[in-house]
Amino acid sequence: EIKRLKEKIEELEFVKDFQQDIIADMELITGVDMSKKSLPKTLADEIQKKKTDRLKENG
Repeated sequence: EIKRLKEKIEELEFVKDFQQDIIADMELITGVDMSKKSLPKTLADEIQKKKTDRLKENG
């Protein structure tokens, strides 16, 4: 049971990360900070970090 739950956690973390990547890309493309208005602060902060990291990578 614990193994199954750990696998589910990994799966959900992957999905969350993927969704955050999409949101970060959309915010960079559109210039609209959607996450700050509609998501909990912790998630919005994670997305902001992804955007910052992407901007550093792309110069």
